[in-house]
Amino acid sequence: APGSAGGCRFESSRLHRRSPGGAVGYEQRIPSPPDCLQPNCLPALPSTCVELLQAMVRIESVTPRTSGRADSERELGEYLLAAAESWGLATTCLPVEGAAPNLLLTDARQPDAPWWLFDSHLDTVGTTGMTVDPLAAEVREGRMYGRGACDTKASGAAMLWALKERRASGAGAANVALLFTVGEEAWQTGARAFMTHQLDRLPWRPSAVVVGEPTQMNIVRASNGYVRFKLRTLGRAAHSTRPQEGHNAISDMARAITVIEDRYISRLTAEDPLTGRSTCSINLIRGGTEHNVVPERCEVTIDHRLAPGQSGADALAAIRKLLDEQFEERAGFRYEIDGIEPAEPFTPELNAKLSEHTQAVLQAAGIDSTIEGAPYTTNANHYASGGLTCVVLGPGDIAQAHTKDEWIAVDQLELGVRGYGALMGSLPNAFTPGRLPIVQRASNDEAWAGSAGGRISPSHYPIFPSQPLKRRLLLV
Repeated sequence: APGSAGGCRFESSRLHRRSPGGAVGYEQRIPSPPDCLQPNCLPALPSTCVELLQAMVRIESVTPRTSGRADSERELGEYLLAAAESWGLATTCLPVEGAAPNLLLTDARQPDAPWWLFDSHLDTVGTTGMTVDPLAAEVREGRMYGRGACDTKASGAAMLWALKERRASGAGAANVALLFTVGEEAWQTGARAFMTHQLDRLPWRPSAVVVGEPTQMNIVRASNGYVRFKLRTLGRAAHSTRPQEGHNAISDMARAITVIEDRYISRLTAEDPLTGRSTCSINLIRGGTEHNVVPERCEVTIDHRLAPGQSGADALAAIRKLLDEQFEERAGFRYEIDGIEPAEPFTPELNAKLSEHTQAVLQAAGIDSTIEGAPYTTNANHYASGGLTCVVLGPGDIAQAHTKDEWIAVDQLELGVRGYGALMGSLPNAFTPGRLPIVQRASNDEAWAGSAGGRISPSHYPIFPSQPLKRRLLLV
């Protein structure tokens, strides 16, 4: 029941553990699963990966930008935390400023063993317009239906199930971590936070990263990035009966759009054999305040997909130069343009060995897998930009992602468990150069300031069988 001893809850990007006396913030040994999660008690643990995925789909986790809830993935994170602890996995809450926390699960073997990092995001796109119950997780004719069933709760369920089985069997020489991230469907918020604030504060660095997305268990080793621009034209307001006294920002924007489409978008030639062409489109517009007021402001959002070899900074500079040249002599034309933080292209130069290793391991497990590229953006773009060696791999078909009747084939889920389990049982032989893991206990002086100005509580890093298994709490 709520408030019982051992209950845990997330609140304001904090993970609280309540002692029997009511104190907050102590470390509890595991495996001793919490009696209860607040606000929801943990139901019976799933007995199959299909049941785990059903439980995950039934917990709504629409991405914050769409749902309007900054912590919309929190309930799903709480459920997975409780399940992981019940299965004996070490858990760490990684706070993300203004959002629900990332959740890191680990199953470590030896301090000097290499680390696999598996990644799956908790959030989904919205449910408006769906023709199936988005939270029913109904299974019929070999398919499970529901929002997130394909993108990408299936990869998260398969990764966690494979990690649970590995933990129970004691097999495998590598150390394995599973990171559940928040906010991927909007700006990859959790992945950005992990690379910016969290990774360097861990005492280990992954030798290889596997990002879960629906690829039909094919290996994606390259993908396009993106940058989004906010372009604003600035006019002068006036009464519509005296338009000559104002300056119409919408009229200026119409001219700017024509220039960008005719002299920039139509001339894009960047193309990659794995990921396809660079694209750019103007997708949102807003301007004006009243029907009888000459508008003083108009804004558009430009979505630019970047092929390998392109950069967001270069694209922004090119559009700014074009506008300056075209409108230098136009009286009263004023504009502002800002680039929203880009996701740079995920390029294949550094992951050839990991791709080949992954393909060989999957084939040995009876899974035929091709190596390919993708036009979309994932968390892998941020991990690769930060120097990690990545592939994207997961059950399900991207054609079913974000659809009105989203589904995944159950046999794809089973392939995911088998494939991820095989990779966890292999050694990622230092595909990413980096420091060896360090086993130490942080002193108070070494405690780090988190992204929201908090501190990390002293704890053992990493957790090995020779030490007491503990939950690690990162508190802000």
